[in-house]
Amino acid sequence: MSYTLGEAAKATGKSKPTIARAIKRSLISATKTLDGSYQIDPAELSRVFQLASNGSGTMKQSVPGEGDDESLVRLLAERDRLVMEQAETIRDLRARLDTSEAERRRVQERLTALLTHRSSSSVPAVQPVEVRVPWWRRLFQ
Repeated sequence: MSYTLGEAAKATGKSKPTIARAIKRSLISATKTLDGSYQIDPAELSRVFQLASNGSGTMKQSVPGEGDDESLVRLLAERDRLVMEQAETIRDLRARLDTSEAERRRVQERLTALLTHRSSSSVPAVQPVEVRVPWWRRLFQ
């Protein structure tokens, strides 16, 4: 007994192009008949591809929702952990910002006080210095 390309695809759960590609790459040896179809030995087919276990040759489809509860619970727990971590980071950054802002205000007040004190103190004004003109310039003016 030998398989045609379609029967081999059903038996392995693969598509026809996948089986044909394996034949062209010489992964599976097959005989081409006069009408252009392939005759594939079941032993050759099972050597490369695993035969479908249910015997019907249909592909198994995963049903959404099976086993997803566990992964969803894990994803939600991870998301909650990340949200809590981000909230803690935000609290820390706000505290740092408040501290930095208070320090900036304190330094600003100190600088203002220093500048105000300097301008109001009785520091003598700078007297202009007389520039002496050399005698020979006075002579030739």
